[in-house]
Amino acid sequence: MRAKFEDSYRALPPDAARLLRLLGLQPGDDFGPAAAAVLADVPEAGARDLLRTLAEHGLVADAGGGRYRLPGPVGDYAREWSAREDTEQERDAALHRVLDHYLAGAASGEAGLQAEGLALLHRERWTEAAGALEEGLRLAERDGDRRTVLLARHNLARALLETGALDRAMRLLGPLPDEFAALSDDHDRARALTTLGEAYLRAGRPVAATNFFGQALEIVRGEESAEREGDAFVHIADAARERGDAAAEGAALDRAITLYQQVPTPKADQLQRRRADLNP
Repeated sequence: MRAKFEDSYRALPPDAARLLRLLGLQPGDDFGPAAAAVLADVPEAGARDLLRTLAEHGLVADAGGGRYRLPGPVGDYAREWSAREDTEQERDAALHRVLDHYLAGAASGEAGLQAEGLALLHRERWTEAAGALEEGLRLAERDGDRRTVLLARHNLARALLETGALDRAMRLLGPLPDEFAALSDDHDRARALTTLGEAYLRAGRPVAATNFFGQALEIVRGEESAEREGDAFVHIADAARERGDAAAEGAALDRAITLYQQVPTPKADQLQRRRADLNP
């Protein structure tokens, strides 16, 4: 999977490759040409041409209504390449532009509300995010396809976790792994399992949380994304800490550090400090 992506990526013209890398940073599940233009700081007409190029190489998919999405783990690979090839200042500026674009309400309908809600989540404006995503879910259930509805439920549950509405978040999350599995969507099933594990961890049930994190890890391993696999081990370490199992926590942290060192991410150094504190 990774080799196929890298072959397609290396065949891209430089401006299309740059847009792909930056698309991995934006918070929405899909996006339109206007958001792509803001993200890459290019005219919208140019962004449309670049998106067509990415679609021709199989790196973005048609999401309907003139919108696109990054399929499966392509977004993970795009973020890794951005970390290698774009400066931190370039990445921060691109993300700042697209978050401001979404928060300005530049898009309409369910997709616009989802994008706004996810931007609010990124800015840690939890209550506002929950309000926007609640309305986005209502519109998705009225007009959207099955996958759109499931993603809207997942996004709302993420916001509800942060507002403290744990019971409702868990009710939304509970069926999602099986429902994504029914759509043969392993990537989003792994995301749902991870968020469900986070919910159980907050509910004081670390053993159940470990089970969900472990299921997510098995899926992520198949996607060959070192950073996401490292994230899964960090979640497992968090659950081990809640169980009071220092040995399991240390082993999970060691594995996460090894994986993070395969990609350019500051997470490795941050985790090294946590690991050192575990065994002073």
